[in-house]
Amino acid sequence: MEVYRTLELASINEIKILSNVRLINRHDLNSVYSNDNLHVQFNLTGDVRGAVTCFMCLDKLELNSTDKNVIFPLFVEAMSILVGKQISQDSQLKTFKIKLSPPKLSMIPKELNTSLKTGMQYYELELDRHTFSILTEYSIEAMS
Repeated sequence: MEVYRTLELASINEIKILSNVRLINRHDLNSVYSNDNLHVQFNLTGDVRGAVTCFMCLDKLELNSTDKNVIFPLFVEAMSILVGKQISQDSQLKTFKIKLSPPKLSMIPKELNTSLKTGMQYYELELDRHTFSILTEYSIEAMS
């Protein structure tokens, strides 16, 4: 019988992705609610199993199609970099053989309320003149 233990990833304080694109960890004690968002999911296989889902909150933002064509690919790339850094720098995870799936972007919003969930990390993605709330949710297990 296989027994799995849940793993938690440490947050990264700041990542500079491009000269005008930064991802900053926030320690906000207020809960975040979003019902207008998109998300990207990465599946993990190998010595661990699970998924990392990153949400970009778009509540009360009006983006034109030109902005979306620039911002959405940058969001996916930023999340790929974040997840890759977290896995490679984590003291537990860097010892495992892990296969990270390509990102799967979904434009279908999910209702999010951080007061109802534990283990989510909160970031802000700064892109030129826009700042977006980013929530990351981790569900990763390793065989004991």
